[in-house]
Amino acid sequence: MGISLPATTPWPPVYRADTRTLLQLYCGTRSNHVFWLDRLVEERIRIAQDQGAFRNLPGEGRPLPDDHEPSTEAWAAHRLLKKHGLLPDWLQLRKEIYSERQIVRQAWDEYWRAVDELDLADPAHAALLRRLAWRYRELARALNRKIDQHNLRCPSMAHELVRFPEDMIEREWRRRGGTPPE
Repeated sequence: MGISLPATTPWPPVYRADTRTLLQLYCGTRSNHVFWLDRLVEERIRIAQDQGAFRNLPGEGRPLPDDHEPSTEAWAAHRLLKKHGLLPDWLQLRKEIYSERQIVRQAWDEYWRAVDELDLADPAHAALLRRLAWRYRELARALNRKIDQHNLRCPSMAHELVRFPEDMIEREWRRRGGTPPE
């Protein structure tokens, strides 16, 4: 839909400058180019409104949805990313980390359930516990690699995540006053 200027509109548009605009031009806070560009945009918007170009648009008359975000210059970009389900890479990593934390916690729980249920003196059971401990450590290491990547990419230290303790099984055995089965 093109917007046509009425034949009576002079080009470039002639405006009566107010005191503020004259001061801005005189003091050099705005260049003539920016001044005319701002005025041109405002004039085109006004003409489009007069011609009805903004009527019957979806959401007309309603406020924009509140995204609970502070007004920033990147507001529109964040809104588009959110609307289309796109995230910066560090936030995508964070989502993956939170889902993988559950897997590491399940490995932890599985190990301690096995400790409670199995005979620690049996060599086959001890081998199973060693394998479960190895599985926990490997999952924790993989998660920590992702946490390290996340912490390098996130924009602020306030967003950094704490690494998962890889030696937690050994720490828990020491806390309980025992040693892991050999």
